[in-house]
Amino acid sequence: MNKQQWMGNSPEIGSLRIDQLILPGSHDSGMDKLADSLTLPQETTQDVPCIEQIRGGIRVLDLRVRANREYTPDSPNRYKLFHLNTSGRTLLGDVILELQQFYANPDNAREIIILDFHQLDNFSDSEHQWLLDLLEKTLGQWFIPHALSHLTVEQLWHDYPGQTVVIAYNHHRRGPHWPGVRQEWIGEDTPSTDELKAFMDQACGRMRYASGLRSIQCAKYNKVLYTPDDFSDKIDLWFDSQDLDSYIQQFTIINTDWSLRSRIVENCIHACRMRGQAQQQG
Repeated sequence: MNKQQWMGNSPEIGSLRIDQLILPGSHDSGMDKLADSLTLPQETTQDVPCIEQIRGGIRVLDLRVRANREYTPDSPNRYKLFHLNTSGRTLLGDVILELQQFYANPDNAREIIILDFHQLDNFSDSEHQWLLDLLEKTLGQWFIPHALSHLTVEQLWHDYPGQTVVIAYNHHRRGPHWPGVRQEWIGEDTPSTDELKAFMDQACGRMRYASGLRSIQCAKYNKVLYTPDDFSDKIDLWFDSQDLDSYIQQFTIINTDWSLRSRIVENCIHACRMRGQAQQQG
């Protein structure tokens, strides 16, 4: 399966709006094992950098951005990705410039990527404007403004070719962009897998009929080492996509740690195609 261009190779999803898609996301996307800084094991949630997650089929990045005011606003190091500490990854170098290269390949022209600016640390009003200006300057040609959120994917592909990037900005000073993704989180770090599943069972009812972009945080820490837990076997079991009655159909964005270890991408692709086919058939 070609996961890098899975959306462009899935015409069935054209009948869905972006907020109806079933999308694989990564939790704390910028905290990967290959980052330059020595991040603590407790903060390392992904195996590979953001762009490799995207090439592996992930379509929603959970970005936590810290403004580092020791650098000037035009410095590549002004905006770094972090959890509690920074990973050394920068928004400009490790997300924006990599996305520019990704979209330089015409085969990727239909791949819709959601950048969820979930947490913005050390920001003032002017800092928000500087960041929004940076995004406009570097990614503006690919933006899907929130004003187009009522359109289906096929309408976007046809009427707005090449516009593929959703900026979901979790602050009222977001300009033309989408509101931040509504993340459903259990509220504790070390639940058991059974407790996490029970929470998701409750959350899916709230999420299914909510408007806008929403995600389930299918992630937790293990209790012994207090590091992000790899429970890929449970993720594969819970979100196995077989038909329209499969559990995965209750969700839209599913964020996981170690997101390329499980079959969440494959299951989301299958589930998304099935939902799109059902929408086409009315």
